[in-house]
Amino acid sequence: MLRARSLIEAQVYESVLTAADESVPAVPPPGLAGNLAEGETAWTYASTVGEIEIPYAAEDASRKLGVPFGLGVSTIMDAALWVVLSGTFARRALTADMSYTGQPGQDRSVVELNWEYAAYAVREAIKFLPEDADQVPESAVWSEYGRRLLAESPQMLFRAKLFDDLAYYEGTLADFRALYDGPSSS
Repeated sequence: MLRARSLIEAQVYESVLTAADESVPAVPPPGLAGNLAEGETAWTYASTVGEIEIPYAAEDASRKLGVPFGLGVSTIMDAALWVVLSGTFARRALTADMSYTGQPGQDRSVVELNWEYAAYAVREAIKFLPEDADQVPESAVWSEYGRRLLAESPQMLFRAKLFDDLAYYEGTLADFRALYDGPSSS
């Protein structure tokens, strides 16, 4: 059985794999409600891509430390999948950012949350990068979809690109907050 480090990691794994499978219709995954069984030490999430175990202790640590995808290095999502996910969050953030005007009643948290998650996701890819390496090793890309993406875009896992993306996501979020007077209260 697959093991996720947090409930959020289990959900994004399902979303990424569902999006990668061109043979299934493009519909959102059903979500956790009704698909999460409690066990002695972990939840079991009956996802559309198979059962995923999420240990209670891992979820608790993830929440307490404010790392939505969990501690340590992922064993279910490879480095390429994290890069793709970071780009997805960044596109969502940019779309929301472009339509946000700061008018009363507008929810700015969607902009902030997507920039934050874009940064979190690229940090997950960076975890696969050896300290002295210029790029993530191919061994850190084990999924079929990830290998296909890497073949199409070999630079996606270069150290410089990963850190440039991280700086862009964090910088854009900081600029957005500076423009609209700090983090939202939501």
